Amino acid sequence: MRNDDGAATSVLVLLIGKDGYWWQRRAWDDDSHPGCLDFAAGGGIEPGETPLAAAERELAEELGVSGLPLRAVGVMRLDGERCALYQAPLPESWRLGPEVAELLAMPLQTLREQALHPQLADWLGKAGGAGA
Repeated sequence: MRNDDGAATSVLVLLIGKDGYWWQRRAWDDDSHPGCLDFAAGGGIEPGETPLAAAERELAEELGVSGLPLRAVGVMRLDGERCALYQAPLPESWRLGPEVAELLAMPLQTLREQALHPQLADWLGKAGGAGA
C-alpha cells in the first residue's frame, strides 16, 4: 500500500531485550513469506488510524501485548513502502497470534544469514529478501 503524501502506510516494531533485538518468525502457513524472519510486529495502517495506534494494534494482534512504551524511531522506505518504525522493550510475556510461529532473540550478524521478509532484508541492507 502506498500513498502520495509521503506519510507512512505501515508500521514495524523492534523489540529490545537484554539479549538484544527480538524477531518474529512468520507462521509456516502464512500467505506472505511463510517461515521468514521479520520485525517483532508490524502491518498496515488502517484508514483514520495513527501510526502509533497501528503499532499498538499490531503488537496486540501478533504478540498479545498491550501497554508497551513505544518510541518512534523514524520513517523509512523499505521494500518500496514507507514504514514508521517503533522501538519498545521486550515484554515479560506474550501470546503468539496465528500469523506468528515464534519470537526469538538473534544477533544481527546471524539474522543476516536467515531467510528474511523483504522489509527486514532492506532494513539490514541485504539484497534479495526472502530466501536470499
